[in-house]
Parts: sequence; structure tokens; C-alpha cells
Amino acid sequence: MPAALDPEALDADYNPVFDFGDLSSVQPHFEALLKRRLRQEISHRPPLFPWEQGLQEYPDALHPGTSSIWLDHLRNLAVPGAVPEEVLADLFDQCQRTIHDIRQTGRRLVAAVESLFPDQPQTLAYVAGLVARPAYRSTQAPALDRLDYAAAAHQQQVALAMLAAQGIFEALSLTVAAAGPTQTQTWLTASGELLVQATYTTAGTAAGVLGGQLEVKALLPTEGSLVLNSLGETLGSERSTPGELVLRSAAAPGTTHRLDVSLGQASPLSFQILVADD
Repeated sequence: MPAALDPEALDADYNPVFDFGDLSSVQPHFEALLKRRLRQEISHRPPLFPWEQGLQEYPDALHPGTSSIWLDHLRNLAVPGAVPEEVLADLFDQCQRTIHDIRQTGRRLVAAVESLFPDQPQTLAYVAGLVARPAYRSTQAPALDRLDYAAAAHQQQVALAMLAAQGIFEALSLTVAAAGPTQTQTWLTASGELLVQATYTTAGTAAGVLGGQLEVKALLPTEGSLVLNSLGETLGSERSTPGELVLRSAAAPGTTHRLDVSLGQASPLSFQILVADD
């Protein structure tokens, strides 16, 4: 019967060509080969998203939307309290939704901020009553200028938000009349400055009612279009390059008109034009 092998003696004499317990010299080479193979596979057969049937090209950047192209102007609003940009963006969206539906100033202010301060109708109504007063801004200016929105008390935040909304409403409004026939608004965009001008001219008296014409000019910083909703009539014009667009419509004192300005693929900026009574 052969003698049993001594494990210690066997281990002492064992000298393999490769020590598989130490892969430090093999692993980097293996990883390099694997990466090269993966790159070759991807270059020949790029992976697809689940919804893709084949290779598609995508733009390097998305078209600017409401939350980008129109927001540059909000940073230049003369409002106190260092209102954060995300609050201004929310106020802008709400002002766009309500400017044509609500005429009364206090109700407009409440509608503009209620998404920021939900379920507080009494507080909002009270503060709106104060902010809507013409003298509020001037009399409270020193105190308001010292406030910081983030550190302000709750009612102070409501007031600052309403003042910002008031500034947005004013920037989106043009008022003309026979005594003051022209008003111009400018709006700073990501593509440059947009200029909108409304002019009202009287056309004489017919059946005891003074009527006239509303002319709207817009100087666009890029390609875009205008749509004017006026007394049940919809007019439109567009251009593929920067420049001026003009629309004309019948108008009368006491009427309001909606002007939507679109630039590129962005959602439209909506202005309200009021032909006021003298």
C-alpha cells in the first residue's frame, strides 16, 4: 500500500505557472479587452430606447418654453423683498391665466397668489384690500424695501407676492384712449427685447357711439406670430425672421382685447389691451 502524501510537503513543492489567487496582473488587461469589445458592439449596433424602432436624431437642447423664454423679464421687475425666481415663475403662470378673466384688482391679486397660499381666503382678501390701494406701495416703501421674502412673516410674504403679481399684471397691460392714444410695453426675453405698442384712433361718431380703430405693432426679436382677439374677431400674422408685425381691428371705448405673442416654439405671452373711456 503506498504511503500517504504529506499535504505540507506537497504545498512546499507546488509551484504553478499562474497563481489564480492573485489577478492583479490579469484583471486590467481583461477589463481593457471588455471595454474595447463593448465599444465595438455599441458602434455597430447602438442601443435603442424601448419606444424607438430605429436610430433617431435628437436636438442638443429643447426648444425654450414658458418657464425659460419669458422669465428673464421677471428678474428686472421693480418689486421689493427679493422674491425667489420660483415664486415669480408661479405668479407669472397664474397672472397669464387670470388677466383676461378677472377685471377687479383685488380679486386678481387673490387669484394670482392663492396657489402659493392655499386655504387662506380671509388672509388673502385682507392683504389684497391693502395692496390694491394706490397709496399702499408709496406709503409702505421704506418698510417693504427692508424685507426679505424668505425671512418675512407670513402676511408680509403674501403682500410681497401680491406686489410682484401687480407688477406682472401691469407689464402685461396696455391702456389707450382718445386722450392718450398710444402705450408701449417692452418685455425682455431670452432671445432679446420684445416691444408691443397699441394705438387707438377715433373714426368719428356713428349712431351716437364713438368708435375707432385699434392698431397693434410688435417688434419681435426672433421669428414669431401675433394673434389679436378683438370684439369677437380673431386676427393673426406671423413672420419667420425678426422684425415688425402689425394688426388692426375695430375698437370702441370700454372694450378689452387680447393679444397673444409667440416666439419660436415657446408658449405665447398674453397681453390685455383696454380701450378706456375718456
